Amino acid sequence: MVGLRSGRQDRALLMVVWGLTLLVLVLGALTLSPILLVWGVIGLPAAIALSYVHVRDTRSAPSRPAAGEEDDVDGIEEESSR
Repeated sequence: MVGLRSGRQDRALLMVVWGLTLLVLVLGALTLSPILLVWGVIGLPAAIALSYVHVRDTRSAPSRPAAGEEDDVDGIEEESSR
């Protein structure tokens, strides 16, 4: 599987998405423009979904044991490690 990870550039793009979404929502509310409100409402779930993906991809990977160490959980060895 390909190991894709979110980076600093992705964080900047995510901030741009949130900024534009909030800007469109505020402008739509101030001007009572239905099209801006619709685009803001569509953009809000998209920004939330992108934030979820970004946070999920930036979490630290679980640490794997070194080559000489055994991964021993309650004295039970995994079959794949043999």
